[in-house]
Amino acid sequence: MRFLKLAATAAALIAVPAALAAPAAQALTPRTVFGTVTCKQGQRSSPPVAVWVVAEKGESGWAELDDPVGARGSVREYSYTAYDAERFRLVVGCGGTAKQAERAVVTDWVKSGRHNLTVNY
Repeated sequence: MRFLKLAATAAALIAVPAALAAPAAQALTPRTVFGTVTCKQGQRSSPPVAVWVVAEKGESGWAELDDPVGARGSVREYSYTAYDAERFRLVVGCGGTAKQAERAVVTDWVKSGRHNLTVNY
């Protein structure tokens, strides 16, 4: 009986350092980049038809696009969420259709949060 208690104690002492050495699982932090985007060419405005979001870390993908209330089509709201991304770069498709934009404009890197953008092409 004493041997069993001793063996259990030894097993527990061996397991403690192994548990302490194991890295804790880290939760992924969602980060969202959002705002409005407008396409301008001189005095002319074209509707933004697509926004591809490049996440510096994490997954890149298509932003959700909506028409803001009261807007005339040249302004669109965009939103994209990635996990553990620190910075984002947007590729805005101006004019044409979502499948064939007239021009693609690439933004500088931005941090998560609201960014109301006017891209010139």
